[in-house]
Amino acid sequence: VMRNATTDSPWPVSNNPYAKYNNSSREDNNGLIPLWQLVRASTAAPVYFPPESVTVGSKEFLFVDGGITCYNNPSFQTFLMATTEPYGLNWKTGEKEMLVVSVGTGNNPIARADLAAGDMHILYNVSSLPVALMNAASTEQDFLCRTFGNCLWGEQIDREIGDMCSIKNSKCGGPTKEKLFTYVRYNAELTREGLDSLDLNDIDPSDVRKLDAVAGVPKLQKIGRAVAENHVKANHFSSFN
Repeated sequence: VMRNATTDSPWPVSNNPYAKYNNSSREDNNGLIPLWQLVRASTAAPVYFPPESVTVGSKEFLFVDGGITCYNNPSFQTFLMATTEPYGLNWKTGEKEMLVVSVGTGNNPIARADLAAGDMHILYNVSSLPVALMNAASTEQDFLCRTFGNCLWGEQIDREIGDMCSIKNSKCGGPTKEKLFTYVRYNAELTREGLDSLDLNDIDPSDVRKLDAVAGVPKLQKIGRAVAENHVKANHFSSFN
C-alpha cells in the first residue's frame, strides 16, 4: 500500500489480474510499475525518507509509505480486495475457506508518564505523529480482522478488548453470525516487557525501535526468529493442509 501524495489518496496495489488498474490494455496499468519502485514507494515513511517519484501512464506522482493511511496493516483491506465485487476476484468466505496471515514489523508504543503539555512542541509532533498514525491504523485493521475473522493467534490488543482468540476461549463474538475467514497475527512488542516475554533480555529496545534502525537489523532478525519459535504453531494452519 502506498499513499499518492500528489492526489492525496491511498493506493493499494495487488497482483489481482481482474483489478481495474491491472488491465494490460490500460496505459496506466499498475503492472508496468517496476517492483523496486513499488517497494521503495511503499516504505518511504514521511520525515524519515524522501518520497518516490513514479510514472504511471503519462502522469508523474509522488508516493510515500501507505502506513500513514488507514492501511498500515493492510490485512483487512486484503480480505476486502479478495471478496468484494469491484475487485473482481469474488473469493468464497468462511473460516474454512480463507486464511489471512498478518505478520507485523514490530509494535513500538512510546509511553511517557512524565510527558508535559510544554513538551508537545512542533518538533515533538513532527517526530511522533507519523508513528502514532501508523500504530493506530495497524491496531484498527487488526481489530477488524479479529472481529470478522476467527482469530487463532494474536497478542492482546488492549486491556478492554483482550486478544479475541477463539483458541484461547477469549470473547470473540462480532456482528456476523459466522466468521468470514480464519486469521492469525504474528508480531512483537519492541519494549522491555515485550522483549523479555520472548526471552530476549540481551536486546536493548532503543536499538530496534526506530524506523531507520539499520544497525539493529541482526537484532531484529533475532526477534523475528523468537516470534516464530514461540508463537507460530502448526495447528494454526491445520484446516488448510
